Amino acid sequence: MDAADAPGAGRDPSADGQEREPAWLERVRRMARLDLRPGTPPSNVRFVLATAAALALSLGLNALAVNVATTEYPTTRHFSHFRFDDYGTLTIVGVLFAAAGWAAIVRLSSAARWVFFRLAIVISLLLWLPDLWILVEGETSKGVATLAVMHLLVALVTYNLLVHLAPAGPPPAQADADSGADAPSLRLSERAVRRIWTTAGLLVALEIALGVVVIVAVPFRRHDALLPPRGTWIYAAHGVVGIALGVCAVGVLVLSTVAGRIGRIGAVMGAAGVGVGLVGGVFSTFQTTRLLGMGVMLVAAIVAGVGYMAPTLEAVGKAEAARAEAARADLAARGAAGAGTVGPGSEPVTDEVVSSNGHGPGSRTG
Repeated sequence: MDAADAPGAGRDPSADGQEREPAWLERVRRMARLDLRPGTPPSNVRFVLATAAALALSLGLNALAVNVATTEYPTTRHFSHFRFDDYGTLTIVGVLFAAAGWAAIVRLSSAARWVFFRLAIVISLLLWLPDLWILVEGETSKGVATLAVMHLLVALVTYNLLVHLAPAGPPPAQADADSGADAPSLRLSERAVRRIWTTAGLLVALEIALGVVVIVAVPFRRHDALLPPRGTWIYAAHGVVGIALGVCAVGVLVLSTVAGRIGRIGAVMGAAGVGVGLVGGVFSTFQTTRLLGMGVMLVAAIVAGVGYMAPTLEAVGKAEAARAEAARADLAARGAAGAGTVGPGSEPVTDEVVSSNGHGPGSRTG
């Protein structure tokens, strides 16, 4: 066999014997920041949780958008793309496709968030092309505009939940370097975590209280509508507090990256509860699913409240343990001092036993 016929002839091998990629492909990779230096992928639990939250919140917001459109513009009630099996299927496929893309990008680039953000913009613009097509074909403009808003909502929700709830870590080498003693670290103090998380918990409590007032003031058997004919203001206040709680949940979730373990767990519980509660709120606007939606909102609010109160409960437990330890140390010191001063025939005081909670003497068995 001639040298010209040998495999790899005419190609420029690299120094390590590997075949060198074409120059144009290398330029494309650099422009797209696909440097093949993957970061640390998120844990499977965080990835599944982020995907599930994106699915639930996207479906809930899309159902809300359809409800608003059909209520405000009755001509859109027979719009074929407003059927749940139609937009619901496409929403699920879109979210799962985005989650798979995020899982791939974090393994291909050290700038995964930069790549994913620009890819989300491009795909969102492409998804508006079918909307433009059906508008040209004669579909109602209000229905098509609602579809465009639904696509935008899914993109915003899915992107933010994936990159914040299941973030990619730095490359392993960089993570090892940053873990050194000289590396600066930003971390919220326990007091700041308690204050911020407790504020979110108070918002949850306010939302529950307003929900109880809504049950009393707003008729249960009412027509499907965004705002009921009776108790409109209290119902609107309930919704405004819910929106504020959603924004607060996202903020707490972002801050949880520089909080302790309990703070992170509480933030995830709170965000999950708020997201599920939003879906329950959407269900409660429809007469057929109103009771189910109210039950979902109640359970979700309890979960969110427990999550946001977790740092405070941890602090209470630590303070109780510290008091118990101090009481045991005090009793031990008093016992040692008494043992050194007792005379002949005196009864030693070291027989006093500290109870398990440290608040006083306990019983001696045996």
